[in-house]
Amino acid sequence: MAYSVGSAGSNGEKRYPVAMVRKVRKLPLPGEVLAEVGDQIDPETIVAKISLKPGIPWVVPVARLVGIEPAALPAAMMRKVGDRVKTKEIIARAEKGIYGRKEYEAPTDGVIEDISEKSGRVVIREEFGKEEPPVSFDAAFELGCKPRDLSKFMIKKIGDEVKRGQFVAKKGEAQAFFTKTARTPISGIIAEVNDQTGYVTIARPFKEVVVKGYIKGVAREIVPARGVVVEAPAVRLTGIFGVGRETHGDLKILCQKSDQTLTDDMITSECEGKIVVGGAFATNEALKKAVEVGAKGVITGTASYLNIVKSLGVKLGVGITGQEDIPTTVILLEGFGHLAMHEEAFNVLKSLEGRHASINGATQIRAGAIRPEVVVPFSDWTGEITEAKVIDEDLSVGQAVRVINAPYFGELGRITAIPREPVVVETEAKVPVVEVELASNNQRVVVPRANVEVF
Repeated sequence: MAYSVGSAGSNGEKRYPVAMVRKVRKLPLPGEVLAEVGDQIDPETIVAKISLKPGIPWVVPVARLVGIEPAALPAAMMRKVGDRVKTKEIIARAEKGIYGRKEYEAPTDGVIEDISEKSGRVVIREEFGKEEPPVSFDAAFELGCKPRDLSKFMIKKIGDEVKRGQFVAKKGEAQAFFTKTARTPISGIIAEVNDQTGYVTIARPFKEVVVKGYIKGVAREIVPARGVVVEAPAVRLTGIFGVGRETHGDLKILCQKSDQTLTDDMITSECEGKIVVGGAFATNEALKKAVEVGAKGVITGTASYLNIVKSLGVKLGVGITGQEDIPTTVILLEGFGHLAMHEEAFNVLKSLEGRHASINGATQIRAGAIRPEVVVPFSDWTGEITEAKVIDEDLSVGQAVRVINAPYFGELGRITAIPREPVVVETEAKVPVVEVELASNNQRVVVPRANVEVF
């Protein structure tokens, strides 16, 4: 069977739909928008910037702290995105949480940058002024040690970001009564640890914050003072798990079959700057080699969780990834273990070899799932463009879907029925559901609509 990109074909040829992909590219705080409607945008195009560096973000799980579901967070917030708040100011109040009435006070002065009904988190960004001078404090005195011994008690090093009140040094490992600590008086970056004076200096350096285009497309809309909406006809695939930031490069296929293991001998110097595509399991040696040769990304079926941690040298966040400072972004289309890549996904990627792709490893496996993605734009596309599918919208019988929550996490299948009435599920919640026939064993299961995504 032939494979190409486009709308449904004839004569046994299978074509993959090109959808209109829209990406909102915006700053965390108001700044300067550099693009205009109609501009051609590339992945490296700077579309917006902030002239002064915003302060350190305080990411607070407010929904959990006041005992409510993440989806209920916006209604519980007393301040909105963009509002300035003061330390100890009440910013959220839950009347019927698991703790009864519960309030949350802002931990710092700053601006509310984000309120997420997916993760239940609130981001408060401290504002750094360009003219603020560095602040030094006598850490050796607080520890009760000699200045020359300060370095051996430091638990933070030069260049580390620290928040106001955070421990930067600790003396003593016994009971808390005998332990002495030094806390930073302000948020910033540790600029100096002076073993002659015993002082630690915290600086707030100026740095420009920019937002880039991420995909090759056209600026279709301006988000005032924040950024743009970039639009492009593209093929988009989503995975189960990813790690690493946004990046881009040409696709290079290394495995010939979807069930072939990706090994280190397949990865050569020709993979530098490329996004390499495997088949089934990626070995630890293969991931390590990809980093060594300078591959921009690795797309494969599965890998070992411990191998990712070891080969990439990262400590993965609980439930959320995508901000790891690593040179190679990794996307697993099937998750962890030893599974072959889904045949259809593999053939799509194989048909796209040599084309430029943008990838993002960001993953959130809790409420409001975020999936790692592969986007391959077709800036010169003149064929049919299908409507992009949205999770939990426009579901229909026969659609291929993937389950994105337990107990069938990662399973592929097709929708066999869509009941009109909500159904009580295992959690005792009454929610809209779909019936899915799993591809792995032909079992028909009932899952919440929010737990499936169009594949």
